[in-house]
Amino acid sequence: MKSNTILTLSDELLERYRSSIPRKAFEQFVEDITTGPAATVAPKFDTSLLCRASFPAELEDDGGRCIVEVTVYRLNAVAVHTFLLDGPEPLLRHLGLSKADTYITKHDIDDLVTVVRIIREEAPAWQH
Repeated sequence: MKSNTILTLSDELLERYRSSIPRKAFEQFVEDITTGPAATVAPKFDTSLLCRASFPAELEDDGGRCIVEVTVYRLNAVAVHTFLLDGPEPLLRHLGLSKADTYITKHDIDDLVTVVRIIREEAPAWQH
């Protein structure tokens, strides 16, 4: 299939489903298919780390100490569509995290997700 044909089909598809597919993610998906080495290899599920923060906290249920880690990722087009269709489980597997004490929030903005993880062990004291 020629690149122009793919672009035409993708534009028509995007117009039909504009409200359910983030435009930036969809355009990246089309670009991955039509250009570069991705034209011969299927696009892969991937994430990019944007920022990460962690802080000490107390658990509400038992007052135990824990570390809360908050991470924001940008998903590529394949990951966005997988998240929309299959939910957070493939993303958890990709990141190597378990469902226990992990919460994922999908943003309305394009292809961003926030992963909040509660680490139920006390962090070692920092030495200065």
